[in-house]
Amino acid sequence: MLPVVRNVKNWWLSVIGRRGSALLFFGLLDCFYSWSLLALPPEAKQTPSYIFVEKIAPVEVWAGVWGVVGLICFVSAFLPSRKDFIAFTAAIAVFSLWGLVYMAGDIAGAIYRGTVSAIIWFAFALFVFLISGWPEVRGGDEWTQESS
Repeated sequence: MLPVVRNVKNWWLSVIGRRGSALLFFGLLDCFYSWSLLALPPEAKQTPSYIFVEKIAPVEVWAGVWGVVGLICFVSAFLPSRKDFIAFTAAIAVFSLWGLVYMAGDIAGAIYRGTVSAIIWFAFALFVFLISGWPEVRGGDEWTQESS
């Protein structure tokens, strides 16, 4: 590995760590999803999934939920390990909630193949759950160093 790349990686992992890096990813995902809900073109607002989601809550509310969870994940990425549980819990909750909405839409006959979307969102929730249990490793190549 190039020395510059190794130095950047070691700096990144010493400051943010692997759990923090995961939270930055989830924060980015959630914030972009929030933005995508607010930036829907008019024709997308006529789709069955949009109409079903709007019956539960206005799309602006959903975008707000996604955005708040994204911001929680961003901020928590810089917190010490094990003080980031709120962010992991919020990410699991929003992915699971969205999965439940799509599952309900499929069961109600309002969203075609909503179960497929639901399974994807539930898989994301499970992935976040698994990462939330990882011990934090900071300090670059040091795999044995854990912070408390």
